Amino acid sequence: MTRLPLIAVACILIPVIPAAPGAPPSVRLTPAVRAYRKAGPAVVNISTTKIIRVRMGMFGGNLFDDIFPSPMIRRVPVKSLGSGFIVHPDGYLVTNAHVVLRADKITVTLSNKSKYAAAVISADVRHDLAVLKIEPKKTEKFAYLPLGRSDDLMVGETVIAIGNPFGYANTVTTGVISAVDRTLNFGRDVKYTGLIQTDAPINPGNSGGPLLNIAGELIGVNTAVRPDAQNIGFAIAVDSLHNEFGKLLDFERINRVIFGADVVHRRSGQDAGLYVGAVRSKTPADGKLKVGDRIIDLNGKGVKQMPQYTCAMLAAKPQSKVRLTVMRGGKKLPVVVTVQAKPRPDGKALAKRLFGMTLRPVTPALARNLRLPMDWGLMVVGIEAGSPADKLGINLKDILFQIDRFYIKDLDGLAMILEDLRPGHSAKIGIARGYVRVWASIRSRQREAREDRHPASRPSRPTTSGK
Repeated sequence: MTRLPLIAVACILIPVIPAAPGAPPSVRLTPAVRAYRKAGPAVVNISTTKIIRVRMGMFGGNLFDDIFPSPMIRRVPVKSLGSGFIVHPDGYLVTNAHVVLRADKITVTLSNKSKYAAAVISADVRHDLAVLKIEPKKTEKFAYLPLGRSDDLMVGETVIAIGNPFGYANTVTTGVISAVDRTLNFGRDVKYTGLIQTDAPINPGNSGGPLLNIAGELIGVNTAVRPDAQNIGFAIAVDSLHNEFGKLLDFERINRVIFGADVVHRRSGQDAGLYVGAVRSKTPADGKLKVGDRIIDLNGKGVKQMPQYTCAMLAAKPQSKVRLTVMRGGKKLPVVVTVQAKPRPDGKALAKRLFGMTLRPVTPALARNLRLPMDWGLMVVGIEAGSPADKLGINLKDILFQIDRFYIKDLDGLAMILEDLRPGHSAKIGIARGYVRVWASIRSRQREAREDRHPASRPSRPTTSGK
C-alpha cells in the first residue's frame, strides 16, 4: 500500500476588516444634485415627426434608376429629438425654434414618462426661441422652471445642462461658463448674439433644454454646438427670453383684444420685476396705468416674471376686467382695466391687397382630396401677375403656415398679423410645397393694387376640393 506524502501547509491568518458603510446621502448631496432635483421635473423631451417624399426605385437602386426615374413616391416619416422646459403650470413650454419648425407632429414627454401632444404657439427664428402648449388633464398643474438672470454671469462658474442627447432622456452634464456675449453666424442673415459659451457637454438632442447655474436657476437655453471641436457649446442667455416672451405670446393678437399697456421685465436691485414700459393713448389702459408702475398682482395672484403675466393675460377676453395691483410712488394702488374687443379685419382681403395672393383655409378633407402635405394652414388659390407673391415664386397649392413668429391656421389668424404690416415693409413667411418647407421674406406692396391689373401670366385658376 502506497502512502501519500504528508504536505505541510503554512496558513497565514489575515484579519477581515468589515467594509466601511456608504457615505450618507447628506454628504453626497452636492449642489449639482440639488440643482437637478430642483429643475428636473420641469424639463421635457421633445420628439418631432416630419413627412418627406422619397422616390421609389424600380431597379433596386442601380444605374437604371437614374436613367428611368420612377414615378412612384412614398411618404416617409423622419423623427428628430430635442429638449425643452415648462415655464408655466398651465403647460406653456420653451424650446428652440429649430427643434419644431419643420415638425408635422410634436410629442412632449415629461420626467414622469407621461406623454402629451404639443402645439406650436409661436416661433422666432431670429432668436431661435419657440413657445409650445400642452394641455393639462383635469386639475393638473405642471412643474415649471422660473426664469433666472444672465446679466451677472461669471466666466468660470459651474453650470449644469439637462436634456435629451441622442434620445437619452433627462441626461445631466456639468461644466463651466467658458465665455459670454459670443456671436454665431449661420449665413442667410441668421446671426445669434449675446450667447453663453460653455464646456458642459451638449450634443444633438440637447437643443432647447435648460442651462442652469449651481443654484438650479435658469440662465440660458441650450441651442448649438461646435461640431468640429470638443465641449464647445452655446446657450441663449435667459435675459433674451425675458425680453422676447411677451412678443412670442402676444395676448392682444391671440385674443383679438385691446389692453393698451406694454409690460417689460426690469432689474433694479430688490425691485426687480414687471413694469409698465408704455401706455398707448386712447386704449383701456390709458388713464389707468402709468409708465413706471410696478405690477405686483394680477387677478389676485402675485406676478414677478413675464411668463406669469403673459400666460395669465391670455384669459383676458373682450369686455373682461383685468384687476391689477401696482406700486406707484411707494404706494400700492388697485387698478381695474376693462379689455376691449379689437375689430377683426378681413384676412383674405389683406393678403390679396398686400401680397397679391388669394388664400383659402386648409381642412383635413381638403388635404386628403388634393394630397396636400399639411392639413392646416392657408392654401394659395390665386396669384396676381407682378405681385410680391408672384415675384417671390409662390405657386398655386403652396401652403402658407407661418408669418413672422406666429403659426397661421386660419384667415382670422392671418388678419391679426397683417393688419399691422405697413406698405413696403417685409414679413418673414413659411411656405410648404410638397413635402418641402421654406422660409423667405416678402415685401408688401407700396400702394394699393389697381383694379385693372393684367391677369396673371401663369395659371391662377382657383383650386377646389376634389378637383
